[in-house]
Amino acid sequence: MALKKLNKQEFLDELNRNLKDHPGYEDWMQFVPPPEGVEPNTVEGFERAGPEPRHSLYDLVALKVGEAFEMFPK
Repeated sequence: MALKKLNKQEFLDELNRNLKDHPGYEDWMQFVPPPEGVEPNTVEGFERAGPEPRHSLYDLVALKVGEAFEMFPK
C-alpha cells in the first residue's frame, strides 16, 4: 500500500500532533524546521527542540510518522 504523501509543513504538523498525543510528551517537546540554509541533522529533516533534543520519544514518534506518511518533496 502506498504511503500518503504530505508536504513538509503537513509532515511537521503530523510529527508534532503525534508527539503531543503520546503519554510521554512534555510541554517543552516540539519538532521544528531547521534554520534557513542549515542542513538538517535528522533523517526526517526536522530539528528537535527543547532542553533534551536526544530524548527517545522524538525517535519513536519520527519512526511512527515516517512509516505512515511520505514527505513530498523530500
